[in-house]
Amino acid sequence: MKKITLILFALFTCWQINAQVSSYAFTELAGTYTENTAGATTIAAVRADTFISTAQNIGFDFVYGGITYTQFKMSSNGFISLNMTGTTSLTTNDLSADNANSRPIIAPLWDDLDGATPTTSLASYELTGTAPNRVLTVEWRNWEWNWDSGATPVISFQVKLYETTNVIEFVYRQEATAVASGSA
Repeated sequence: MKKITLILFALFTCWQINAQVSSYAFTELAGTYTENTAGATTIAAVRADTFISTAQNIGFDFVYGGITYTQFKMSSNGFISLNMTGTTSLTTNDLSADNANSRPIIAPLWDDLDGATPTTSLASYELTGTAPNRVLTVEWRNWEWNWDSGATPVISFQVKLYETTNVIEFVYRQEATAVASGSA
């Protein structure tokens, strides 16, 4: 009887874990990259190599992996963290135990990135729309893809979090310079 109970427990536990993930779907769509407005909140320090911001407000309740979040941290390495106690910017793009203190993360382009130059690079976020249909857009504009790309923009990208639906959207725009040793 112990063996059957253990097997049933294991099956039930695995089913529960998979059930949480099974509700997520990936859909590729062509779209237009629209820069955040001049009214967006800028986080200038994120332009530094391997940096993570202080807690920023999402502006609404956002459910990710079955947990409700109201804040995020923005990393210079192309992700946002929903863990407000973590302090690491995750220099290696893997989800090993070494990086557990910044998880959960949402990573549109997780790599060793850097803001290209103070005059062209921008790290910002902006809340648009009205409740219950607001959108948080976190933007890395004119970013180096590898921190050592020669201080020229390689890519701009965004992560958008949608209120009520909890949809996550990644948007990208290739800039003039080629990728230099990217590993994402």
